[in-house]
Amino acid sequence: MSDTIDITGRWLFSEGFGYGTDTGYADLEQIGSRISGTLQFAEQIEGEETFIIRQEIYGTLTGRIVSLKSKSCEILFNNQDIIYEMDSWRGRINTDGKITGESIDDEGTSGKFVMERVNVQASGSSDDISFRIN
Repeated sequence: MSDTIDITGRWLFSEGFGYGTDTGYADLEQIGSRISGTLQFAEQIEGEETFIIRQEIYGTLTGRIVSLKSKSCEILFNNQDIIYEMDSWRGRINTDGKITGESIDDEGTSGKFVMERVNVQASGSSDDISFRIN
């Protein structure tokens, strides 16, 4: 039995960071231990309008530890001026196959996240997941 882990694919993403939440998905590609892809999510901050972010991400998989970092960011939907701080995530693949861990942005705001693999063909999901914007 091989111990090789491949996290290539689509992952549902959720994160809580004290005064808000992020909900969306990541599309990851793994070649060897290197990871690249995109993370797109709706960010809901208490008392503010929801906005959508897409980040190009890169990172590594070492054993069961996943380390990801944002290399660019695009605000896709918002009705306000936003300055967005780039993010980093570090998590562990647990026995259920989920990636759980902690995040931190360039400003020092930290949070906790969970990623769960999605089988796009079996679920019938389209490339665009509804973010239920208010």
